[in-house]
Amino acid sequence: MPTLATRRDARPHPRLATLHRWLGVGLGLWFALVGLTGALLVWRDDIDAWLNPGLFDAREAGPPLDAERIAELARTQHALGRIERIRLPQAAGGAGAVYRLQLRTAASRVESGRIEAFIAPASGALLGVRSLEALSLAPPHAMRTLYEFHRNILLGEPGSNFVGIAGFLLMSSAISGALLAWPRQWRRLARWQALLAVSWRANVTRVLFDLHRATGALIALVLLLTTATGATLVYLNVVRDLVGRLSRVQPIPVLPFRAGSEDEETLTLAELSARAQAAFPRHRIVEIRLSERGLTGVLFQLRGPGDVHALGDTIAWLHPVSGELLAERSGRTRSAGESFMHWLLPLHVGSAFGTAGLVLMCAAGIAPLLLVGTGLWVWWRKRPGERLAQERAAGRAPCLDRSAE
Repeated sequence: MPTLATRRDARPHPRLATLHRWLGVGLGLWFALVGLTGALLVWRDDIDAWLNPGLFDAREAGPPLDAERIAELARTQHALGRIERIRLPQAAGGAGAVYRLQLRTAASRVESGRIEAFIAPASGALLGVRSLEALSLAPPHAMRTLYEFHRNILLGEPGSNFVGIAGFLLMSSAISGALLAWPRQWRRLARWQALLAVSWRANVTRVLFDLHRATGALIALVLLLTTATGATLVYLNVVRDLVGRLSRVQPIPVLPFRAGSEDEETLTLAELSARAQAAFPRHRIVEIRLSERGLTGVLFQLRGPGDVHALGDTIAWLHPVSGELLAERSGRTRSAGESFMHWLLPLHVGSAFGTAGLVLMCAAGIAPLLLVGTGLWVWWRKRPGERLAQERAAGRAPCLDRSAE
């Protein structure tokens, strides 16, 4: 009679299976929520424009005004406050069709001192204003609330730590699941085909188990990439310090300070934009950031062919008086360490691989919901059988002990 020591468990890695199971049971709801919010945030600007057509759709024809004129209207006619950022219109419709300004204003105008204003590019009309600090599910604030939940579950720094730890646990769940599903005879094509097969004519539990296994196998690498980069982004300062030990990594953004005298007259935004464009002729200006006193340079974010960041991979700081290029952060100046840090966000959201990457990351965000749902169903249905097996094993143990004597 075989002893318990010689019986082979139905699973090749029982401890790994236990880890995978209880990660799903204990944190399955969180895995599903963080995945769904991430899937929506992949299309953040497009969904934002769909929820708030009055802010993003100017419905007007004609050539756009330049950034200088828009800034003047914001300061005088609309009296919005001090401008910090100007995002230029980039597309004929949707999320990139209007000027988007970030401003500091008196708390009496809106609930918070930081607002975002939407201005029609051709007429300069004010389309609307929303707070940049309000959190709610109302259409103007829904996507920001979703982003903050995804980033720190609306709890600030403590929430970020929880998200980081949960990200590593989700990565552990993905790794353990991949190892459990890995075919023993991995060189045989039939084993891989069986891994992805779904027995549609079997009972519900078997179908869901096959779906769980096949979905996990198909999305495993993408899920590992998004969880690893996501957890890394939570502890960005720690990662930057570690990478900085191997290669130079300067903080972003770098604003070189250059004091000026009172009689100096600053260049207009149009003049500074022309100089930035001349320095990077193959790029287009996406965003302009202004310093509080105009002494630390005007920052230009530019996008060129093949860039992986939504706002572009090139940052340039120009002197507000002379217009000289004070510093730049681009492919020709980044160190190896800075390049590594630069790629983390595009890899996390999928923009590093264009539209196909965005679709894959969206699928990776939806996958945890399917994996958690199918996994919990299979676990719940198998619980009676597992209890019976444990009772039978416990009952055989005294008999095996007597035979061993």
